[in-house]
Amino acid sequence: MTRPKLLAEPAYENGHLMARDMLERIGELLQDMPAPGMEEHPIHWGHVGDIAHVNELLGRVVAFLEGRGS
Repeated sequence: MTRPKLLAEPAYENGHLMARDMLERIGELLQDMPAPGMEEHPIHWGHVGDIAHVNELLGRVVAFLEGRGS
C-alpha cells in the first residue's frame, strides 16, 4: 500500500488554520477565566498561579515565533 504524497503548501495551510482556530479558542477561554472586581467570585492566589502559568506558556509560544526559543 502506497501512502499519498503530501505537499508542504497544503499541509502548512492546514496547520496555519488550526493555529488560528486555537488562538480564537484561547481568547474565548481567557474571557471565561475569573475577572478582577467580580464580588461573587473573588480572585484568590490559585487564580494568580493559573494566569501566571498561562502567561508563561504563551510567552514560550511568542519566543518561538520570534525565533528566540526552541
